[in-house]
Amino acid sequence: MTEQKKNKTVMIIVAALVLVGVGVYGYMKYLPEGAQEARKAAVSENLLAKAKQAELEGNTDEALEHYQEYLEINTEPPNNTQSAIGGVYASMGNIYFKQFKYTKAIEYLKKGLDHSTQYGDKNSQQTADRWFILASVYDKQGEIKTALDHYKNSRNILVKLDGDTSKVDKMIDELEDYMVNANLQTRSS
Repeated sequence: MTEQKKNKTVMIIVAALVLVGVGVYGYMKYLPEGAQEARKAAVSENLLAKAKQAELEGNTDEALEHYQEYLEINTEPPNNTQSAIGGVYASMGNIYFKQFKYTKAIEYLKKGLDHSTQYGDKNSQQTADRWFILASVYDKQGEIKTALDHYKNSRNILVKLDGDTSKVDKMIDELEDYMVNANLQTRSS
């Protein structure tokens, strides 16, 4: 399947989810007060679908708005333990990273990582990926030691999962080489 067909297929699926979410929300408003949680869940699902669709289409500001609305609805107890919340924070962090807004990226990526380590599996592929992307942001900012530590956290999880560590190993090697070379240059000066 070509990349264009894949993108069209994903867009059709997301559009269908949005339509279903809108339909469910329209129906839910006529339910008794006890159905508020179900309505909240439907609205939340619809917001996530809209955010993902906007992100796929490159409308990052719209995606960020929908993600923020989702967080406003779901970050209060008891809903703050939902696994999707960590993913929303991570998605927002990734958008900011792509926009070169590193401070905002770090803020949201840390929230996503904190959420997955607090409410999710600390040793999951998802958590390893979040450590990796956070390390990448620090790396881009020139905070080599912090980046290296975060890459190593990602690697440690991948090792526990018997996952592929080649990508993170490469980053660790490059940063360690950089630190050695920088240290040698400082000594020779």
